Amino acid sequence: MPELDDHELLAEFAASESETAFAALVTRYVNLVYSAGLRFTSNPHHAEEITQAVFIILARRAGSLGRGVVLGGWLYQTARLTAANFMKREMRRQQREQEAYMQSTLNEPDAAAWEQIAPFLDEAMGGLGETDRNAIVLRFFQNKTATETAAGLKLTEAATHKRTNRALEKLRAFFAKRGLTLSAALIAGAVSASSVQAAPAGLQAVITATAAKGTAISTTLTTLIKGTMKTMTWLKLKFAIGSGAVALLAGGGAVVAISQIQSGDKLTAQEIIQKSRDAYAALSSYTDEGKIISSIGTNSVAPHTFAIKMSRPNLYRINWKQDSGFFVSTGMVWSAGNGDFQKTTVSSRQERNKEEAFSSAAGISGGATVNVPGAFFDIESGNPFGSATKVATRLPDEKIGGADCYVLTRASGERIKTLWIGKLDFLIRQVQNDTSAAGLKAVMEAAARKHPERPIPAAVAGDSQSVETHTNIMVNQPLT
Repeated sequence: MPELDDHELLAEFAASESETAFAALVTRYVNLVYSAGLRFTSNPHHAEEITQAVFIILARRAGSLGRGVVLGGWLYQTARLTAANFMKREMRRQQREQEAYMQSTLNEPDAAAWEQIAPFLDEAMGGLGETDRNAIVLRFFQNKTATETAAGLKLTEAATHKRTNRALEKLRAFFAKRGLTLSAALIAGAVSASSVQAAPAGLQAVITATAAKGTAISTTLTTLIKGTMKTMTWLKLKFAIGSGAVALLAGGGAVVAISQIQSGDKLTAQEIIQKSRDAYAALSSYTDEGKIISSIGTNSVAPHTFAIKMSRPNLYRINWKQDSGFFVSTGMVWSAGNGDFQKTTVSSRQERNKEEAFSSAAGISGGATVNVPGAFFDIESGNPFGSATKVATRLPDEKIGGADCYVLTRASGERIKTLWIGKLDFLIRQVQNDTSAAGLKAVMEAAARKHPERPIPAAVAGDSQSVETHTNIMVNQPLT
């Protein structure tokens, strides 16, 4: 009799609560889930608790998982979310960060590489799109053949090969930013050899009893399950609704209201831009705070908050923070007059000049190091005005955060930039960038050529938009 596939087993369990069907699924995937929990916690007992929670969630969601769901990828993602919730709870209780650690077997050929990447692997996997993540889970976590991986992804083998290689390149680039110089092939070998370890004996029986039979579970396990299911529902809702609704729900976005162009206000777009250039050039110092809300296609990106401090001739400090709910990324670029530097959560380095410092931090800061710093220091590559002097168009005035603003827009190929410039001081209050999918791919390809450690994208998820709002602007004050 042929072995039932995942969805046939799920259907049987959903229809009759078949313990046999559920036990088959547990046997098939318990090692995958347990290993993800163990990497996060470095504690076998905690990993067992996470594994139980994941399979209880599977039991509760069994009837809603369609045939298009790759169960291995779904379980891995659920394990990652559950483990992240678990670790947040542990950190609050213990008041300290708990690093993920996986002990490797010393006689494995890729042991050294695995020891380096294990603490960062699950964070790196969390940064992949669902299909890329599923490809890595199927091919290297579960060690399926290329044919089996293609069948699981419902892609051709050629497309699966491209997808897997691209995902490996993304992982390689992620590790490279953390100072780990490893080839994609070495990463693949280390993950394949060491990412999944055998779960403790007896754990399968415990899971089957608690998840399939509904045996009573502890209060801590109940809390963990509820937290993870709430997170999964929120993530599903976030990706389902449009980026505009996400911005409204997230809060902190600028409230925009139309205001009438004042009588006698006949300034052209070109005149407004020149006045703004002159205003920035006349400043001795500038500070502000702000927020950047971005999206690609229907997927919202965790918002960035930032603080900018700049003074003549070459002093600056720009800090940023991105909080996804599961991890926090921070960074800064600065110069105290003795060089230009960049520091992130995991690395620090000296840059050749401020132009390179601003440019290299543009992506990880969400763009905070580009527009206003470019205008203040009149840097060609970051100046938001660019060639707008000739091609910008003036739109009806609007209010941003209570300030009357001129609104200027200009198109350049696949990109549209819109600026909101204060009518009283001619300083930038908001910048919006809209880029088509084709344009975004071209930008990423250009960045990959300039920075070889970055992967060249085969495709992007859709059109992108970022809205950068500046508040608490102060000028010509001593920096603190």
